[in-house]
Amino acid sequence: MMKNYSIIVKLMIILSLFIIIPIITITFIFNYGIMKYSEDEIGRSGLGKLDSARSVTDLLAQTISNESLHLSLDETLNKLYGMDDIHQAIKDSDNNLMLYQFVSKLSDIVKTNNAYSSVYLYLDNSNYVATSNGVYPKDNFPDDTWLKSYIKSKEMGAPLSWTNPRPSDTNGNSSVISYIFPLTYTTNLKGSITINVYENRLSTLINSNNYDISDFISIINSKGDVISSVDKSILNKNLSDISYISKVLDSNIDRGHFIESINGKRFLITYLKTGAENWTYVGVFSLNTLTTKVNSLKMSIIYISIFLLVLFVLLSYIISRRLFNPVKKLVQEIKSRKGIDIIGNGNEFTLLSKTFDAMIKQEDQLFRTIERDHKNFRENYLLSLLRGKPSITEDEMNLFPLKSTLCCVIYIDKYNDFVSNFSYEHQYYLKSVILNLSEEKVGESFKCSGVVLDGDKVVLIVNISDEDIISVTSVLKNAFSIVQREAAKVIETTISVCLGGIYDDILNIRNSYNEAQNLIKQRFMMGHEAFICQKEDIADTNKYFYPFNIEKQIFNNIDIGSKDALLISLSCFFDEIKQNKNLSYDNVMLILNQLLGNTIKYLLDLNISVSKVFGNDFNIYSKLAEIETLDEAGLFLSNIYLQIIEYNEKFKVEGKSHIVKILDYIHKNYKKDIAINTLAEHVGLSYSHVRKIFNDETGENIVNYINNMRIEEAQRLLRQTNMNINDIALSLGYNNKQSFNRFFKKYVGINPGEYRSIKAN
Repeated sequence: MMKNYSIIVKLMIILSLFIIIPIITITFIFNYGIMKYSEDEIGRSGLGKLDSARSVTDLLAQTISNESLHLSLDETLNKLYGMDDIHQAIKDSDNNLMLYQFVSKLSDIVKTNNAYSSVYLYLDNSNYVATSNGVYPKDNFPDDTWLKSYIKSKEMGAPLSWTNPRPSDTNGNSSVISYIFPLTYTTNLKGSITINVYENRLSTLINSNNYDISDFISIINSKGDVISSVDKSILNKNLSDISYISKVLDSNIDRGHFIESINGKRFLITYLKTGAENWTYVGVFSLNTLTTKVNSLKMSIIYISIFLLVLFVLLSYIISRRLFNPVKKLVQEIKSRKGIDIIGNGNEFTLLSKTFDAMIKQEDQLFRTIERDHKNFRENYLLSLLRGKPSITEDEMNLFPLKSTLCCVIYIDKYNDFVSNFSYEHQYYLKSVILNLSEEKVGESFKCSGVVLDGDKVVLIVNISDEDIISVTSVLKNAFSIVQREAAKVIETTISVCLGGIYDDILNIRNSYNEAQNLIKQRFMMGHEAFICQKEDIADTNKYFYPFNIEKQIFNNIDIGSKDALLISLSCFFDEIKQNKNLSYDNVMLILNQLLGNTIKYLLDLNISVSKVFGNDFNIYSKLAEIETLDEAGLFLSNIYLQIIEYNEKFKVEGKSHIVKILDYIHKNYKKDIAINTLAEHVGLSYSHVRKIFNDETGENIVNYINNMRIEEAQRLLRQTNMNINDIALSLGYNNKQSFNRFFKKYVGINPGEYRSIKAN
C-alpha cells in the first residue's frame, strides 16, 4: 500500500505542477505585459499621430513654398524691377497699374486658402511693402517682426523660412507664423515674399486626430519656444524649464516616448524631431483611464487564478486515483507473460514505458527492413526499365502481368517555388505522397507502379489489357484530376500530367517515357494543372506570325505612361497568340523573344540602359526561359513594362528639380552670351537632356526664352534710361548694334529707336 500511495502522490504532484506553474507564470506575465503592451501601443499610436501632424505641416509648408515659388516667377513681379520709390511709382500710371495687379494677385492667394492671414512682398532698398491688403510705406508698416527676422538672417547669411508666432496684423486676438521666401533663388529681384499663416489653423490641423480633450500636440523649436499649441497663452514662450520638455530637448534620438507625471496624473509623452526649422512635435496623452482599467482587470485575473488553482489541485488528486487502477492491472498481466522481462528499478510507469519501448523498437525495425528492401528492389527495377536496361526480367518482378504498358510523367508546377519552400528531404517526402496518391487512384482501374525521380518528376508506369486501350486516356484523366486536387492541398502548388504512347513490350516503356517528357512543352500553352496526352501533329499553316500593331500600341502606351492602357494592349497581344491554335511552343517563344528584343532596342533608342531599369544582375532572357506558362509570361512582361513606365516617371520627377537650376542660371547670366553646352555642364546634364527638360517644363525653346528675357530688359532700359542703343546691345550680350536691332524687331515688331520714340510720347 505504501508503494501505491507514492505513485498516486507523484501523479497528483506532477499534474498539479503542470497546472499551477503555468497559471502563476501566466498571471504575472500577463499583469506586467498588459500594462507594458498598452503603454507601447499608445506610444506607437501617439507617434503615429505625430507623423500625421508632421505630414499635415509638411503638406502646408509645401503648398506655401509652391505658392511662393509660383509667385516669384510671375511676370508681373519681374516688372517691378527697379521700382524702389513708392511715391514715384504712384505718379507713373503704368507702374501704379502693375502694383495694383500684383496686390490683386496677393489678395487672391489669401482668399483661396483660409489658413492664410496675409501675404507681403518686400524688395530690398525699396521704401514700401506690398501686401494682400494694399501697399504701405515701409516706415509706417505696423507688422515688422517678420521684416526684422528677414534682415537679420540676411546679414548673418543664415537660411530662414519660418518665424515664431506673433499677433495677427488684422486680428489682435489670433496669432500668425510667417513663411519667408527669399526672391534671390528664382529672379533677379532682391527681397522676399512672406506668407502669414494663422497659428490656430495649424494647431487645429495637427490636433484633428485627438479624441480626448486632455490630449494635445504642440510644436516647439530647438530652444523650447512654443510655435503652436492648443493653449494660446504659451505661444512664443520658452518652456525648456518644464521637466518633460527638457527631456525631449535633451534626447539624442529623433523620436520616442516616455511616461511623465504631471499634476499628479500619469501622461504618455511622445516626441518627433524634424530637421526642417529644428521643430519638434510633442504629444501629451493621458494614461489615467488605461491604468484604472488594467488594475481592475489585474484583480479579476488574480481571483480567477486562485479559484482555478484550488479546482485543479482537487481534480489532480481524483485523476491520479483513477489512473492508477488500470495501470496496476496492466503491470500484473505483463509480468505473467513469458518472454517479457521488466525487472528493474522504478515504479510501474517506468516499467511499462521500458516494456513498450522495447516492443515498438523491435516491430519498427523489422517492418522498416522489409519495406526498405522491397521498395529499393522495386525502384531499381523501374529505373532500369526507364533507362532501357532492366537488370532482371518481368517474370521475376511480376509487376506488369498484362501485355500493354504506358508511362505517365507527373510534373510539379512552379518547381522553383517548390524547391525554395521545402528542404530536400521534405521535397522527397512530398513527391512520395504524390506517387502514393497516384498509385492509389490509378490502381482502382489499372495495375500500376511508380518511382520518384530527381528534379520535378514523378513517374508512374500503367499496365493495361487490350480491352482497356480505347478508354485508358479518359479513365486516367478522371483519376489524375482527383490526384491534382488532392496534391494541391499537400504541396501548396499544382501538378501537370503527361501521357506517353502505349507499347506492347515492357522493354519499350523507355520510348513512352521519352514521349511523355517531350509533351511537357505543351504546358506553356495549356497552363498549370494540365493533362497532356499524345495527339496527331497539326500542320503549321502560318509561315510567320507576329502582332506588330499591338506591339506598336504597347510602346505608345509606355511613351505616354498609361499603365491601364498598357495592360489592355498586353492582354490583346496574348489573346492573339492564344487564338492562333497552330502555334507551337517554339513558335510562341520566338514571338516573345522578338518582343523582348524590340523592347531592349526601344530602351537603347531612348539612351536608357537595361541595367538602370532592372538592376545589374537581371537577365531578361534567362527569366523568360524559367517561365512555365503563357499566363506567367503575360505577368512577367506586364511587370517589365510597368517598371519601364515607373522609371520614366521617376526620370520626369528628377527633371523638375533640374528646371529650377536651369532657370536660376539663365536669370543670372542671360545678359551674357550663354552657350547651351556651358549651361548643360553647370546643371550636370547632357545638351539634349537640358533642351528636352526645358521644353517639357516650360513649353518653349530655351533660346527663345533667353532672347525674350533680353528683349524685355532692353524695353525697360529704353523706357527708363538714356543709354544709347549700342550700349544697351552690348550690356545684353549682343555682339553689335545690328544684331540687337534684328532680334528686337523680330520679337517686338519695330526697331529699338522707334520703340523709344513711342514710349517717350
